Amino acid sequence: MTDSALVAYIRKALPDLIALYRFGSTTRDRVRPDSDIDLAFLSRGVVSELCRFELAQDLAIQFHRDIDLVDLRSASTVMRMQILSTGACLTAEDEGARRVFEMYVYSDYARLNEERRELLKGITKRGLVYG
Repeated sequence: MTDSALVAYIRKALPDLIALYRFGSTTRDRVRPDSDIDLAFLSRGVVSELCRFELAQDLAIQFHRDIDLVDLRSASTVMRMQILSTGACLTAEDEGARRVFEMYVYSDYARLNEERRELLKGITKRGLVYG
């Protein structure tokens, strides 16, 4: 299984693809025979959860590995940041749109950290999340 094969397969399934990222153990040289493949995509249009699920299943059959497939448009702020900061972009069909989205994610994450700064200080001081 190659990155180019993954990209080609997903391009066919998601014609509105803007970018595709690989993240998780396969980007950190911690791949084991039973490792899954973590992928995240950014597309122009809305991709239904059913479509995303079916695509992940099709990929798993095609590449003989479990596939975790994340839609960046519906992922949480923290998940988006984790993917962009630790993952690898396999393809950018529209580099401008990709960069705009990435800048949005970084600014959204910075805003989230500002909003939760006092909460995190309290957790650090108490050593407890609850209480």
